Amino acid sequence: MKKHFISYLKLYLSIALLSQPFYAHANEIELPDIGASASVALTPLMEEQIGREIAIQIRNSHQVIDDLEINEYLKNLGYSLVANSDDAYQNFHFFLIGSKQINAFATPGGVVAVYSGLFLTTDTESELASVLGHEIAHVTQRHLARSFEKANQLSLPIMAGMIAGILLGAAGGDGSIGAAAAIGLSAAGQQAQINYTRANEKEADRVGMKYLSRSGYNPLGMPHFFQKLARKNRYIGKNYPEFLRTHPITINRIAEATQRAEQYNTGKQHFKNPLNYRLMKAKLRVLSSDNSSAITHYYQAKANDNDISVHPEYHFGYALALFKRQSYHQAITILQKLYQSEPQNTSYTMALASAYIASNQKTDIKKGLYLLDKATKNKAYDLVLTANYAYALMQTGQYKKSIQLLYAYDRDNFKHPAIYKLLSQALGKDKQLLKAHIAQASYYYLNGMLSAAVKQLEIAKKLTPRQDFYTLSSLDAKKHAYKFEMEQYQLEADKQ
Repeated sequence: MKKHFISYLKLYLSIALLSQPFYAHANEIELPDIGASASVALTPLMEEQIGREIAIQIRNSHQVIDDLEINEYLKNLGYSLVANSDDAYQNFHFFLIGSKQINAFATPGGVVAVYSGLFLTTDTESELASVLGHEIAHVTQRHLARSFEKANQLSLPIMAGMIAGILLGAAGGDGSIGAAAAIGLSAAGQQAQINYTRANEKEADRVGMKYLSRSGYNPLGMPHFFQKLARKNRYIGKNYPEFLRTHPITINRIAEATQRAEQYNTGKQHFKNPLNYRLMKAKLRVLSSDNSSAITHYYQAKANDNDISVHPEYHFGYALALFKRQSYHQAITILQKLYQSEPQNTSYTMALASAYIASNQKTDIKKGLYLLDKATKNKAYDLVLTANYAYALMQTGQYKKSIQLLYAYDRDNFKHPAIYKLLSQALGKDKQLLKAHIAQASYYYLNGMLSAAVKQLEIAKKLTPRQDFYTLSSLDAKKHAYKFEMEQYQLEADKQ
């Protein structure tokens, strides 16, 4: 019964996440004590594989915000908390889900997802960090893993079915499906799980607050965000934020968080609301809007009422909204002012360069490429800047220069899937198909998609001339390593 757990997990998550849009409702997958009598002990490798499988399904759901700059911001914010956590060596996968719902969740294996609706509800970086800290605490304290292990009457197939039920209900936008699946299985077990979850939430608040303070964020960000959600709940009645379904906010919880935050807050700190957070929030609001006219008028009003030196984020949002409406020259006028006020700001540089290039005027295109070239030389290790420049070079047909830039970055920096994805595209456009498939294999591998990576290597091998023994042996070695890794995970799963 316990064998092939990963297969069950993969099957049910595939059904839940790929058959319809991903709108998960739980901050973690909570399971009652049900099923056959045998306990489950999750090893670290098993947890890692669970996290990998869930991460793959989230990526494949096509609900992740596809913006490298915002995603890197969220990841860096998350890892600033992880670095000051109880398990700084734990691997994490941070995701920004494109949904208006106010929600966040965590799973075993370090998957932490924040919904764009929640991000936009926050008013300070400390509020956003407080949510991440809480979810990271669920992972580092092994709350879900412990619920697996404590379930002395838990059957793995039923457990996988529960995961499917919860995610299917969430994906359909109706939590009642997942709730019905849980309630229908065991009332007594469900009550035990609710009690255990309340303890989890209390511990996640306490531990998350510690991470928040250690990382230099305002500890009051947590109770402030709780109060904000409580007010929303009061005004909108039954349609309360989804985050509250799995993170019930009570007067006692707010009071405890406030008291704990005041203990951490000595009054000597000078907490700020960084510009980077405000710019990413503005960018996310524009990207998330399905009404380009409304979002343009919103930021136009904000920009008119606020000086660019005090609230540059409103002017940035206005420029991005104009860009979205293809009003490139108007966007350029605003972005030039922002860039002149802070030439070292990569967000301004990239936005202005993009507007120049999108205008499709030869002189403007040259200006855009010059800006990116200059900025990349000054910040050779900046992933987002390098990726933007490489993409701009591809847009203008300079594939070889784009490839050269990406290879140079990959050689001197940590491997990143975004670089390999761009590299595969540039190589493909430059008709270097063999290398394009090798780069695509690396992209899949770094995203945990081992079988897809192996398939790319097999395609690359077919394209390799028989006399090219070096490339053939290199491809075989990579393929063997990927398959060996897949086998190790399967062996670990079979031990369960």
